[in-house]
Amino acid sequence: MAMDPIAARATSQATLEFAQRYIGAGLPSTSFRVLGRTGLTVSVLGFGAYRVDSRSPEHRRALEEALKSGCNLVDTSTNYADGESEECIGAVLEAGILQGTLSRKERVVVSKIGYVQGHNMDLARERETAGHPFPEMVKISEGCWHCLHPEFLEDQLTRSLQRLKLACLDVCLLHNPEYFLERAHRQGQEAEGARQEFYRRIRAAFVHFEKEVRAGRIAWYGVSSNSFGVEPANPEATSLGRMLEAAGAAAQEAGSEGGIHHLAVAQLPMNLFEHGPTSVRKEGPAGNRSCLALAAENGIGVLVNRPLNAFRRGELIRLSDFPLEAPGVPLDEAQQRVRTLEDEFDREIGGQLRTTSGEKVSRLFDWGQQLAGATRQAWGYEHWQSVQDHQISPRLFHAVGALRSGLPTELSGKFEEWLARYLPALGDLLAIFRAQAAASSQQRSDGIAAALNPELPEPLRGETLSRKALHAVASVPGVSCVLNGMRHSDYVADSMEILKWSPIPGAGKLFGLL
Repeated sequence: MAMDPIAARATSQATLEFAQRYIGAGLPSTSFRVLGRTGLTVSVLGFGAYRVDSRSPEHRRALEEALKSGCNLVDTSTNYADGESEECIGAVLEAGILQGTLSRKERVVVSKIGYVQGHNMDLARERETAGHPFPEMVKISEGCWHCLHPEFLEDQLTRSLQRLKLACLDVCLLHNPEYFLERAHRQGQEAEGARQEFYRRIRAAFVHFEKEVRAGRIAWYGVSSNSFGVEPANPEATSLGRMLEAAGAAAQEAGSEGGIHHLAVAQLPMNLFEHGPTSVRKEGPAGNRSCLALAAENGIGVLVNRPLNAFRRGELIRLSDFPLEAPGVPLDEAQQRVRTLEDEFDREIGGQLRTTSGEKVSRLFDWGQQLAGATRQAWGYEHWQSVQDHQISPRLFHAVGALRSGLPTELSGKFEEWLARYLPALGDLLAIFRAQAAASSQQRSDGIAAALNPELPEPLRGETLSRKALHAVASVPGVSCVLNGMRHSDYVADSMEILKWSPIPGAGKLFGLL
């Protein structure tokens, strides 16, 4: 039976007691930290729910396992999996409370608002058509808009709370507001004028958040920005200092008690390659403070995202190991099997099909030919996975779906028999390419580990690269919690191990090695 919205919220006392239980069971005290001025005690590793989907039992199981292993902070967004990420979290929280296996007061739930995609895009377009659009919409591309206006924030917070099954969100963040600056730069707007308007919009959003705090729908708020740590000359650079100024003014305007604002959390990317939040000095009156230093001075909790996905010179580097093995089939043999089966399809099935205009249907399955030149590509695992996920799989599923719904009865049985032979053969071929790409990425990972190992405590040198990378970020002073995507049980098992480790002394030196 579904519950009414969960009225409780995370509390300082309950989260502290949660941490003390795990510390009493053997975890070091450094495995938990206070999230800035919220007073909430959180695990140093948080569950990042970027690709989590309520329709996946495995994702739900991974979240349950993380919450049982000492993790008590979950981070999501209204646009993650088009709302299904929040749905999954809400379902797990509700089930745990009903079963008595978890307490809402011990769990810190963070969500973000700003993106207009998927269902939100449908809603925004409907409102435009009806003549009452969301104000101040930033149209980045055909499929992605962005909005910070209070009217949009109010609408989205309501939907977010419904999906999460909560009455109060512990932390609500503006999600990548720098999109406004990106568009202004593309349009050739004068930089300082654009920044003035940007922080005016930030202040208006904060005024609304202060009102939501007073209404009891959020406890604290903040900003998630990819550009907190970039150089100030960058046209998309954001400033935590100016955010704090906007929050102070917003509290006065909103009539907050004592004029005290509730800005308490900043979320930003940081990893072994991207360490601007701790190395770039641009904050404070003299412009000589890093973002992390300013955050610590002002009681701002810091959530780190993308600890394992680094961007360097336009290239994505996955900070992990790649232990994949290819099937025991030679590449030439695997390619020939696929080509032979694709030729058979064209001869026995495809050749009998016609388009609505009477033309012959062109090759629906041609991966044997398409991948013929792939062996010459020096692809890393990340690139190959993107090709497979965004090009091969969608085309394959579309073709199979169209045939299953449209084939005449006399061909459908023949197609299913052919497909039962084709899919395993194609799977073997793709696995070979995936293993080759993994080997290329593993070579890079080995080089990264070799650079890190001399600076790591000896017991950590044999650990996985992902654990080393997570623990390095978690060891940086000023970091409250590192968010890692843990949508699979093996990710949870690998990542949660770092809760058992004490911080690396002088961890900052690791960030200048690569």
